[in-house]
Amino acid sequence: MQSSYEIVRRAIEFDGPERVPYNFDENRTPVIRTKYGDDFIWVFVDPDPSFVPHVSGESELGVVSKTLDEKVMGIPKQHSLDDWGKLKDYKLPDYTLPERYKNMERRIAEKPDKYVLGMFPHFLFQVLPELLGFEQFTISILAERENLEGLLDMLTESCIKVVHCMADRGVYGIIAIDDMGFQDRLMISPKHWREIIKPRYATVIQVAHERGIHIFSHICGFILDIIEDLIEVGLDVIQIDQQDNMGIDELARRYGGRICFFCPVDIQTTLSKPNLPAIEEKAKHLLWAFGRYNGGFMVKTYPQPEAIGIPEENTAYMCEMFKKYGKYPLDID
Repeated sequence: MQSSYEIVRRAIEFDGPERVPYNFDENRTPVIRTKYGDDFIWVFVDPDPSFVPHVSGESELGVVSKTLDEKVMGIPKQHSLDDWGKLKDYKLPDYTLPERYKNMERRIAEKPDKYVLGMFPHFLFQVLPELLGFEQFTISILAERENLEGLLDMLTESCIKVVHCMADRGVYGIIAIDDMGFQDRLMISPKHWREIIKPRYATVIQVAHERGIHIFSHICGFILDIIEDLIEVGLDVIQIDQQDNMGIDELARRYGGRICFFCPVDIQTTLSKPNLPAIEEKAKHLLWAFGRYNGGFMVKTYPQPEAIGIPEENTAYMCEMFKKYGKYPLDID
């Protein structure tokens, strides 16, 4: 019998896992007593214990967020680089501090058979509107390119340091949370994305691969225009919670067998709706579309179901269906 680590590795590398890997419990908020199964543990870079916010809601990046509902993540209201004149004095947090990794080391030691997935404290795209504000970010692509690229180089170097810190502690993969899409298009033009983001993705991924680390990226929205680029720079796993806005069959036609997909059933069109038969059919569709390449597909729950009104009954049923049909060789009618 393959270990959880081996099942995940084989799925990512198209190397014949005995079943589709599960990530059903480990990254759920809120944590629930009922467990559906998990091949992963998620580990994180802890906050700097010496950090003291100047105002309520301030992050270590200097971004101040506010929320009206504890179930929903905060929205940035004050940006640390809302004026490019601040860049010369701006410093990113030091993510190499050993005390940030004590809990990570402990958790890894407790779960030696699991696939350890770390999370970057920031990555390269989503953090830009947080630091700059969306309007200044988009204007800066043309009007402040030198400053923008200088900031991106700082972020890239920070990510590389995190890769080394996590690799030294036995992490197998690292996930970037890097939303880049609206519902029907990228937030910036594919041309500009290729100019300013793609080369830096390539740099971080190259370092990770040299350290034996898989790189995952969670990206919301319509990103069909750049998946080929992500494959080109070596991204191992793409984690998307929506597939229907791009089309499962179109994604599979272009990219099936070329990059590993990591998904629940579509959270907008299916998982949040009161229709269990539709959840079953979508689970089967995803498994066959992406998982029939001797691997290439991993399944997960949505981490904040309450925030978008997903009933627990739907999550449980989705997990059951993925388990029922997700054994190799796939036998899906």
